Amino acid sequence: MDFEEHPLADDDDTWNTVIEECRATAEEYRDRGWTVFAPVPGDVVPVPAPGDSADAKVGLDVLLSGAEFERLVELVEMDEFDEFEAFRAHENGIVYLTLVFRATTTQTVFCLPLYYRVTEADRMLDRVRAGDAMTTYCHALSGDERIEFDHDDPTPLFPPQDTGDA
Repeated sequence: MDFEEHPLADDDDTWNTVIEECRATAEEYRDRGWTVFAPVPGDVVPVPAPGDSADAKVGLDVLLSGAEFERLVELVEMDEFDEFEAFRAHENGIVYLTLVFRATTTQTVFCLPLYYRVTEADRMLDRVRAGDAMTTYCHALSGDERIEFDHDDPTPLFPPQDTGDA
């Protein structure tokens, strides 16, 4: 089996900038008195991946540390995240995202920096363009439990050429 190198292997500077911007966004919420959680994922994979079945999940699969995942479970149990915002950049065939999920009732925000290589997201993007819902799936390495965030409008997560922003 031929494995491609990690999407960020040649682009660490941009990813670090995205992480810094995500942390700055989180700090703005913290300054306004919100409860903030802003983990950095261990890995992000567009799904379905090659070889996945037709009924596979569609979206971005995000790996968090065990402690980070447990913290996210606590936050989700406290309140419903009812607002969503995305910030996007695109460089060298990689889409970089900062996703901001807000639980307005408890003033809690979950800020998540993400990335995906466009060439590895063909199946995901095709399924979403065809009408499938797009979801961000967060999980820890151990266990099967996942926290899912559905995107009613996934357009801000698409590559710029799909949104007319190219």
